[in-house]
Amino acid sequence: MAIVRNNVLGKSVVLKTPHVFGRNKHNACTFIPDNDVSNSHATIFWKSGCWYIQDHSKNGTLINGKQLIHKITKLRKGDTLQYGKNQTTKWEFIDIGTPTGYFISLNDKDKILSLPFAMDFMKSNCTEITFYCTKDLQWKVEKEGEVIDLVHGLKLHFNNEEWMFIENTNISEALDYGHILNQSYFQFILSADEERIQIKIMINELELDLGEYKHNYLLLALAKKRLIDADLEYIFDDQGWIDIDVLASDMSKVFNKKIDSSYLNVEIQKLRKQLNTLVPYGYLFSNIVERRGKELRFSHPYFKIQKDSECIGSIFAIKTKLKVEE
Repeated sequence: MAIVRNNVLGKSVVLKTPHVFGRNKHNACTFIPDNDVSNSHATIFWKSGCWYIQDHSKNGTLINGKQLIHKITKLRKGDTLQYGKNQTTKWEFIDIGTPTGYFISLNDKDKILSLPFAMDFMKSNCTEITFYCTKDLQWKVEKEGEVIDLVHGLKLHFNNEEWMFIENTNISEALDYGHILNQSYFQFILSADEERIQIKIMINELELDLGEYKHNYLLLALAKKRLIDADLEYIFDDQGWIDIDVLASDMSKVFNKKIDSSYLNVEIQKLRKQLNTLVPYGYLFSNIVERRGKELRFSHPYFKIQKDSECIGSIFAIKTKLKVEE
């Protein structure tokens, strides 16, 4: 999430995609009433992983004191943007984060929680609600196994406050991140007795380490079901689905204790929270456990399972022979 701040007015603004500054109340995202500011003075926009500003004005825009007239320039953290002579028209670019949806408090308009990092604000022991992002960058909220689409204007109550969701993504961003998802795969690394399960997300030369957690057993079980169904030549949409109660019964045998669907729902929420805070791209994979009614599955198309350095099963873009351990 990108933020500009007006230190004179003591006001911060979350940048939309795109975001227009100007004197026209109807067109400008941020209204500036000064007479030497044009109706649509300048536009800040996101493209190919960076923020840019384009000047449209008669008098130009000052970027770090240098005049920009009818041109485009890349913005960096700490840049100052001034649209008129008055110091009240001067803004500082204080956060250059990726544009994403966010929540605004209905009790305090200056309190904003961006996604995915809204999860940082949640109470450490809070398992009642979590957020995740689908592959087409659509955010959803999950509560006790129920999934709700996060649409612009949706109001939610959590952490003893009322919040409203503000949509703030664009098509080009979804296309950029679609490339990242298509170039990635999950790597499961198992010990000989399968009591230790490490998971990494491999994105070309980048590794995102999910470590070793209880929910890794859940992901492994779902991935193995995907392997079985792929070997049976099921189409992707039909691969890997397991009834949550059946999965709970199977995992009860693995852990030698009673596990129910509520326990699995809590583990899924913990996984989503972990992915949402794994920088830089973890939140793009937070829908790794997909739901269809009472059924679950491992949703990412590509993965590899290794045991003692031997590949025991994999699915990649080019279909390979699958080997599933009995």
